[in-house]
Amino acid sequence: MNILTIFLALTKSAAIIEIILLLLGAVTIGYVTAWLYYKSIYSKKIEIIESDNEELKNKNENLKTDKSNFQKLLLEKDNEVIHLNKEIKALKTLNAKSVQETDDLTLKNEETEQLLLERDETLANIAERKHLLDYNSFGTALDTEKDDLKMISGIGPFIEERLHALDIYTYKQISKFTKKDIETINVAIEYFSGRIERDEWVDQAKELVRTEKERIELLERIRAKKTRIYYDRIGLAKKEEADDLTVINGIGGWINEKLNALDIYTYRQISKFNEEDIDIVTDAIEFFPGRIERDEWIHQAQELVRIEISKAELLKRISKMKNRIYYDRLGVAHKQYANNLTLIKGITSWIEERLNLLDIYTFEQISKLTPKDVEIISEILEITKDRIVKENWITQATEFLKYQINKAV
Repeated sequence: MNILTIFLALTKSAAIIEIILLLLGAVTIGYVTAWLYYKSIYSKKIEIIESDNEELKNKNENLKTDKSNFQKLLLEKDNEVIHLNKEIKALKTLNAKSVQETDDLTLKNEETEQLLLERDETLANIAERKHLLDYNSFGTALDTEKDDLKMISGIGPFIEERLHALDIYTYKQISKFTKKDIETINVAIEYFSGRIERDEWVDQAKELVRTEKERIELLERIRAKKTRIYYDRIGLAKKEEADDLTVINGIGGWINEKLNALDIYTYRQISKFNEEDIDIVTDAIEFFPGRIERDEWIHQAQELVRIEISKAELLKRISKMKNRIYYDRLGVAHKQYANNLTLIKGITSWIEERLNLLDIYTFEQISKLTPKDVEIISEILEITKDRIVKENWITQATEFLKYQINKAV
């Protein structure tokens, strides 16, 4: 009984164990099956998710690239806007400048028209004075016979026009001027008294009256004297480097030709003249002694070299400074009533020309100069501050003014 009981118990335990093992196997199989099943399902989902994730990453990268490109494009557009704004500003400035230039040109044209009208009126008035002249003294000439009177030092386009208005066209006529003719012509063309004699028009005209053959021979004679010139001191120059020496007061077209015959072509060469050079050149070109010093060729040439601009530009620059002059104190004067300021010792033709650009024409104006006026004028003319005082311009002007008043009385 006990054995049977034990056997049954053992058998029952084995069955239980077997059942348990079977259950465990079933569970394991179920778990593994379920795991494999769900793994297959979720693997696909994971693949889909990973694929989606990769796609999103790619999209993200593309978006980043697009963002970067848009930022660059935006920056380019910003720069373009800045550039366009600058262009607009520049165009507005240019437009304003163009409008101003147009206004200036319109004003200049109006002023030019007015000046031309005044010039025509002046020339017509001068022509009406022909009856004052003694043509039997110096002869008549036609417009078709005219010489280039500007070859004479002291005659510029302005004076040449006035002489033409009086039917004075040739060197031959001027070469025959008498003292009385000169006085009459001074009145007729409203010219500075004493300037025709001072610039020696008659002597220059006599030289120019020579035949072409005689003038060529004279120039050859001058060329033969080149060996006397100290080129190592004044420098060498070629014809193609030539400056317009007639810009220098005192050098007319004929003197210019003579200087060129000596291979003197430039302001720089003249600016280096010393006393010995002056004597040699004066003799070589058969010029009037003392004229180079009197007309301050060297000073003018030095100034033209220093500023390295044309005389026309220099004079234009001076003319623009008129607004600094106190005309309410000095008084206003007009060119037709000008005095010969070169009578004042220290005022050369070159300085007189610059004073005239400042509308300073008379002894009376100079006699009224105050220390402040002297300072301003010295600065504008670019002369030493004490020159006007040292040379007693004011005292001399006062004396000439008194003489004029007494003479008028």
